[in-house]
Amino acid sequence: MKVLNIDSCGFLARMPDISGLLNLEELSFQYCENLITMDDSVGLLGKLKILRVGSCKKLKSFPPLKLVSLEELNLSYCDSLESFPHVVDGLLNKLQTLSVKNCNTIRSIPPLKMASLEELNLLYCDSLECFPLVVDGLLEKLKILRVIGCSNIKSIPPFKLTSLEELDLSYCNSLTSFPAIVDGFLGKLKLLSVRYCCKLKNIPPLKLAALEQLDLSYCDSLESFPPVVDGLLGKLKILKVFCCNSIISIPRLKLDSLKELHLSYCDSLENFPPVMNGLLKKLQF
Repeated sequence: MKVLNIDSCGFLARMPDISGLLNLEELSFQYCENLITMDDSVGLLGKLKILRVGSCKKLKSFPPLKLVSLEELNLSYCDSLESFPHVVDGLLNKLQTLSVKNCNTIRSIPPLKMASLEELNLLYCDSLECFPLVVDGLLEKLKILRVIGCSNIKSIPPFKLTSLEELDLSYCNSLTSFPAIVDGFLGKLKLLSVRYCCKLKNIPPLKLAALEQLDLSYCDSLESFPPVVDGLLGKLKILKVFCCNSIISIPRLKLDSLKELHLSYCDSLENFPPVMNGLLKKLQF
């Protein structure tokens, strides 16, 4: 057997011993509302590639995980889960996708080695106090980083994110500083959103040659528009700056591809942003 789905088993209280399923590659248990604990064998499935646990509202803990083949780990709507699963040696080197969504009692995620990670989603985890420590700080294969609605996270450590295409830090109400990016290089980034980061004061200089969407809306404490190296935003299509009451000016930019420009309710903005060559030929509204 390679796939085992134990979904919507409302009376299941304990995950059974599945140590005999040596070839299991995908395991899912979702909407098991009375599941409280699971057997230690779940953490010892050497060929398991996908583990999804969702809407198990009474689940309090996981056994230690030694899942050397794991490529996807998804934990969602586990309201009673007190801590992120302990990962033996912190080793998840084949993991490509990690999603933790609406797990409101998890306060921290232990240090992990995730050299192959391509997508990291931390969504609406109200008690999460800090961004997970990544051993060596290397996330060079990461393409998508979403930290949304994590209202207690105050900072994100420095990273080298040369492959990143999407960075969304929206609704992180306690975030006071933008993550330090090694060399400021985000040359593949297409989407950057810091919407409703009410305490964010500044964004460091960045290289954003591939950026297509930029949303700075409702950042009341943001003191200045992010410095863009060389002012080049030649591929930017959508720029949203709503209710940024502390921004006084926007620097000179090259916006040849811009289709949407929203500058509304910015009480301190003193003038319209100067555009290199005065070209906004593609602007629609």
